[in-house]
Amino acid sequence: MGERGLVGRAGGWQNGVKQMTKTQDNCRRWLWVMLVVLSLGAGRPAAAGTLVKTGDSLVDSGALTLPAGATFGSAINGEAFQGDLIHTSAGWQYVAYYDGARQVCVARRRLPAGAWEVIRFTDYQFKSNDAHNTISLGICEQDGTIHLAFDHHVSPLHYRVSRPGVARHPESVLWAANLFGPVHSDLVAAGEHVVVTYPRFWSTPTGGLQVHYRRGGSGNGDNMLADYDPVTHTWPAARQIDSGKGVFQDELGVNTHRNAYPNGYDYDGSGRLQATWVWRESAQGANHDLLYAYSDDLGHTWNSDSGLYITNPASIDTPDLVVEKISRRQGLMNNQAQAVDAQNRVHVVMWSALTETATNAVAAAIWGAPEDRRFHHYWRERAGIWHDDILPWVGVSRPRLFADGQSNLILIYNRPAADAAMQAGIYFTRGDLVVAEATAAQQWRDWRVLTVEKGPFMNEMLGDAARWQAEQVLSIVVQATPQVMGTPSALRVLDYQWR
Repeated sequence: MGERGLVGRAGGWQNGVKQMTKTQDNCRRWLWVMLVVLSLGAGRPAAAGTLVKTGDSLVDSGALTLPAGATFGSAINGEAFQGDLIHTSAGWQYVAYYDGARQVCVARRRLPAGAWEVIRFTDYQFKSNDAHNTISLGICEQDGTIHLAFDHHVSPLHYRVSRPGVARHPESVLWAANLFGPVHSDLVAAGEHVVVTYPRFWSTPTGGLQVHYRRGGSGNGDNMLADYDPVTHTWPAARQIDSGKGVFQDELGVNTHRNAYPNGYDYDGSGRLQATWVWRESAQGANHDLLYAYSDDLGHTWNSDSGLYITNPASIDTPDLVVEKISRRQGLMNNQAQAVDAQNRVHVVMWSALTETATNAVAAAIWGAPEDRRFHHYWRERAGIWHDDILPWVGVSRPRLFADGQSNLILIYNRPAADAAMQAGIYFTRGDLVVAEATAAQQWRDWRVLTVEKGPFMNEMLGDAARWQAEQVLSIVVQATPQVMGTPSALRVLDYQWR
């Protein structure tokens, strides 16, 4: 573990971050950040490419916002844990969201600039004011089905799926609600009624579809994974992939249960499924550590960083999972950014505080002071060799991360306006879209802002990973801040071509 973050460094200031402990005095930390900023400003190499804005389309002029005082902020269409909010398949792009009438909606357009068509499901009314209860969208390329999971936070599943072929031959179908079946709460073929949180879909390398969700609650839950069968058009079974059991002790106390918050599950070019996560020890509590595992058989069996076979679902007691020790007193946020580059290296960007939060901090204080938060870029060079670099600006919201064909990285996030008030310690309703870049040639030490799209926007920024992979076009969903929270506002997709 001692050489994590120190291997392969050419610049002396880079080594400094790993020589410091997380308990050193604040002055040295702030001095280090200032030196990073100064070093980035001098002698910076040429950028890997340019980002050109090519589109700005209106999905819906009246998308839902939650009222002031809603649980976990007012944004319901654009949260870091959604997977996916926006997705491209067969030359058409899809967006799932709630409209101002609290209806589940799924919109589509023919790329690159077709008009948006919207299905508004009138048979289900969204009634919650909990921003966790988002919509996730998935598409199975093999049979062309579109899957929607919506409105749950430690509550029964709400799920509906389209007829086969809808996404494979989109030009041949009339975009209407009758393409989809009814809402139901059983997922797997056995008819198990599922209580879920954070469902997210992703495609397999062969065009299949998987879904991941948490069973149980914050601080006491397990993550599950299921495979869709495109022949029978069912989910035959779900399997547990981690466990919240085990004993953890630190200076803040002893805990006997927890849950994992994943940054992502991403297939690399070899078909390996790579995953990173943090542990949370109690509901609404602080998180700790960066953990890593991978699977070479679609998530049926898993291995640790060094290749050690994991005999049971990954837990706090599984050896070799922790790749970066991060204290609960560092204000580590969950559900952040992950991507895999062209060399199959996994990258994670997460924010945590530079200085330690108070030992007995509660509520919003556990995340540290907003001005003290920094984005950390962790990346895996190879087994046992991980790096940790701090980006030269404040970490202000949960980001998303993308890698291009040359392994350069693109980071998107919402940056608060000067007058933006924080909600629940981490959310705000007035911000700008920021797109930043770092090059593989400089080992991602040369971060710079490529573009800023002025808002005000209220959502955490999410992009279309499928379109990015296919076309190197970054489609980002933004929702305008209304004059009064709880009134509908415009939902748009911004398109940027990477050249």
